[in-house]
Amino acid sequence: MSNSPVVRAGTDRIGIIRTKPHSEGAPEQLPFRVRIVRNEEQLSKAVDIRAQAYGRHWPNLSLRLQRPEDQDRNPNSLIFLAESKESSSPMGTMRVDTNLVTPLQITRDVSLPDSIAKRTIAYVTRLGVKQGSLGSLVKLALFKSLHRYCLAKQLHWLLVGVRPPNDRDYVRLGFSDIMSEGVLTPITSSGGIPVRLMSFEVISAERRWYTSSHPLYKFMFSDYHPDIEVFSSVSGMWSRPRRATPKFTDKVSIFDELGLPLI
Repeated sequence: MSNSPVVRAGTDRIGIIRTKPHSEGAPEQLPFRVRIVRNEEQLSKAVDIRAQAYGRHWPNLSLRLQRPEDQDRNPNSLIFLAESKESSSPMGTMRVDTNLVTPLQITRDVSLPDSIAKRTIAYVTRLGVKQGSLGSLVKLALFKSLHRYCLAKQLHWLLVGVRPPNDRDYVRLGFSDIMSEGVLTPITSSGGIPVRLMSFEVISAERRWYTSSHPLYKFMFSDYHPDIEVFSSVSGMWSRPRRATPKFTDKVSIFDELGLPLI
């Protein structure tokens, strides 16, 4: 028998229950697919689920998020989208911004320590998940997708800004405080909402989770999830170009212009 993370209905916590045994290396099917947004239809779905999620807590910010943001089409950003396999409806999304070409927006609000600022960074924003019994499983699949992508792109740190009490979930995942423990910092891109800034080292995660016998190690590093289609969905550009006329500048990723999307 093997342990696998599941969601307990009516909560936002991840439980561990017994599941049926399966052959080593056999695919673990999810009720949804995780892909990278590549066209306007997918972007519209991500925007919709994002606005719903933020609207539950910050109605004023939700109004602003009912349409795409400029950062959504930034060549050095990408958006993950989880869609139901049955209905194709959106179930969750997150955006990832990087410092590979231009500085992160968060650096306008806070000075990052050199140990982070001088490395490659993925800053996670606009996480939104549809309410329901699958919410936490969708979050885990998005995080697994994110971690695998960061490894492939050689991104060293993951950064998040999260409000209490959801910060406890990130502590369980292995995130640690960037500022003093528990300090909340207002972030401009989040409408000035105070959040707890936390970091996660990408490269050492597998070793740390294995050494500590983390209950999610199997899901994150051993299980094969063919419904996480991150790399197949990033193999081409958006069906509608992000810029009508290619132009090389120091503010544009050359990989984007060559047809190789870089987060």
